[in-house]
Amino acid sequence: MINVNCNYCGRDDFELVNQGADLLLDRPGEFRLVRCRHCGLIYQNPRPTLAELPQHYPDDYQPYQRTLQKDTSVVQRLARSHEMNRRFKHIQHYLPQPGKLLEVGSSTGQFLIDMRRRGWEVTGVEISAYAAEYARENYALDVTTGTLESADLPSNQFDLVTLWDVFEHVLDPTSTLAEIRRILKPGGYFIAGVPNPACIEARIFGEYWVGWDRPRHINLFTPTVFENYLQTVGLELTAIKSFNGRLGVTLMSIEFWARAHQIPPEKWQRWTKLAYSPPLRLLTWPLYRIAGAFNQTSIMTVFARLPAEQDAAACD
Repeated sequence: MINVNCNYCGRDDFELVNQGADLLLDRPGEFRLVRCRHCGLIYQNPRPTLAELPQHYPDDYQPYQRTLQKDTSVVQRLARSHEMNRRFKHIQHYLPQPGKLLEVGSSTGQFLIDMRRRGWEVTGVEISAYAAEYARENYALDVTTGTLESADLPSNQFDLVTLWDVFEHVLDPTSTLAEIRRILKPGGYFIAGVPNPACIEARIFGEYWVGWDRPRHINLFTPTVFENYLQTVGLELTAIKSFNGRLGVTLMSIEFWARAHQIPPEKWQRWTKLAYSPPLRLLTWPLYRIAGAFNQTSIMTVFARLPAEQDAAACD
């Protein structure tokens, strides 16, 4: 672990946001999130080094396992299909024709598979050797093991670069965004789904909100902070949207709260199972819909564009 200054403004002037254990994996240690008093970036300080990161992402890390699991119910299949269709609908709004896609943090390849079916030429970068190998061996996907920076991809190569639930994990957001700008074609798009620490669930659950995810979430961005980052590297913010929300995010925050207060698992697991039932999913859907309309769900999706050459010429 190393002490760091704010990645955005470089200052070392912060206030404590929260501090505590790894609530997801129960790994040893105490981890601290702070907020820069000058620009508002929330970041882990001290944070893991690049060499230390893999120990916080074991092979049984939940996001990897979730993509390996078969959908055992109609509801699960519909939910996963809805998630993919929803992403594609928004992509198609900005990019009606298939092109070249890079997914950073492609995990075991589920999004790449879906986009390949829709006619896109797909490439992935994944820091987990386990997940990257699984994608290559089982789906014949072009996935490089490592970080975006270490992948050394050609310039002006991609029509679309996506980071779903990944950007909050990178050590140096400025460097990552600069690399994304370099590899995008002029007029290409960048899309990132990230936790929104300004959302209502973060206020309700406090330190138990799953979006903090110490120690894996290195940096957390309010909409304003994210827009500042984009402007710094020359990307144009197109939109920030909140979709309908994720019941799983809410339920995991409840689980973290219950475990911290030593509530027996048999009590809260009963309610969790009930919450996943189709009737309650339908009942909660309007609530997430309303929260999404005000950009108040736990996950916000950022859409940005690299100006086309003719755009730049028009400004001269």
